[in-house]
Amino acid sequence: MAFDNKNNQFISSVYSSLSVLEYLASEENSESTLTEIAQSVSINKSTCLRILKTLELKDYVHFNTSSKKYKLGSYLIALGEKSKEVNDYLSTAISYLPVICNDISHFVNHMVVLAKPIDPYNLGYIAKEVPNEKIRLTISTGEIFPLVAGAVGKAFTAHLPEEKREAIIEDFLVDGKLPKFTERTTTNPVEFLNDLRSIEKEGIAVSNSEHTRGILAIACPIFDHSGNVILSVGLFIHDSIVNEQLNMSEIKSNLKKHADTITSKISRYV
Repeated sequence: MAFDNKNNQFISSVYSSLSVLEYLASEENSESTLTEIAQSVSINKSTCLRILKTLELKDYVHFNTSSKKYKLGSYLIALGEKSKEVNDYLSTAISYLPVICNDISHFVNHMVVLAKPIDPYNLGYIAKEVPNEKIRLTISTGEIFPLVAGAVGKAFTAHLPEEKREAIIEDFLVDGKLPKFTERTTTNPVEFLNDLRSIEKEGIAVSNSEHTRGILAIACPIFDHSGNVILSVGLFIHDSIVNEQLNMSEIKSNLKKHADTITSKISRYV
């Protein structure tokens, strides 16, 4: 099997292990000998045997002592089911974004976004929905931003356990200050923590040009069945159309209602 081993991110043993699993996953190769596997994935038999023995220890493959053949192990069933659950809950949450977008469209031109954790310190936009308007806000799915950034980040962080969010704030500090994204960003850690406590109590976060200039953001957390925050749903509005006629109270109430609905819908999966 051809691959580019010049990539410094490349680990040949991992690549070979995955190639073995992929080979056994095909119906015609579902039960194969060591020699058949080694020849098909283009690795020597001794390396292939070590890989198979390692995979066998974790029940990723099973060895039949009578036929001397390997097949996929039972742990992959559990892994596949877990992967299906994860994808199902995200698909369910994403499929609900047009409902939010349509419901709020009669209020204002906007964008609805969904974000999930990428690592311990960042969220990433995994989906967005925009109304069919001439003027649209633009944001890219896949874009990553810090947990301490804007309403979407704060709605998520505010609903983490107190000790965890304090640790996150501590890790972001440089010279005693949080990152500054715009002139409206709260960089004082004490003020920021107090803001998170208020957001946790209200269940909704609002920021105006704190992360991106010209954007008013409203966001709510989404929880799993145990009450752990796992997603953040946000509404972005260009501040040029924010005025006294804009019923912010009703918009916030609507978004919170929809966030609660998503939590209810995905609780069967996570």
